[in-house]
Amino acid sequence: MKRSIIVLTMAMMVLSISLFADDSFDDTMNKITVEYIKIKDTLVNDKTENVNDIAKAILYLTKKLDTSTVMGEHKDHFNSIPTNISDAATDLSKASNIKSMRKAFNDLSKPMAMWATMMKPVGINVAYCSMNPGSWLQMGKEIRNPYYGASMLKCGEIVSMGAEIAENHVCDENCDYPNM
Repeated sequence: MKRSIIVLTMAMMVLSISLFADDSFDDTMNKITVEYIKIKDTLVNDKTENVNDIAKAILYLTKKLDTSTVMGEHKDHFNSIPTNISDAATDLSKASNIKSMRKAFNDLSKPMAMWATMMKPVGINVAYCSMNPGSWLQMGKEIRNPYYGASMLKCGEIVSMGAEIAENHVCDENCDYPNM
């Protein structure tokens, strides 16, 4: 009887931990990607509004990144991602003009592109511009260069394609797929 109570108690503890555990690494990276895309779109339009605040949101999310949840072949590659994103997001949150924002965004894009190239998130592609040089994440195939904005908007190429949304998928209010 005593053994059954101990086993039952341990099972309940494991269940409660799993129910209330933090997001997995990829779940948090997906949330960071949503914020990242907002910054990319702002820079594409040669704007700076809200970039500092969005970078602070990324910084907050980065604190939730836990590489211990990463399994398999990418585990060693992903150990540096939280620090690299945090450092770049800190610089981006303090940037005072579009030139410094684009430099910090380039630094932020490096770990983001590494993750996206390996994990192939749905609807997220990695683009590269040799003129900058730098990579970035974007939705869709039409190049929208955040480093040059209107002056060289279409400079670059897609170097890694994310997974595609299933043709028969229908989104509801809980949909995790990005809007295309």
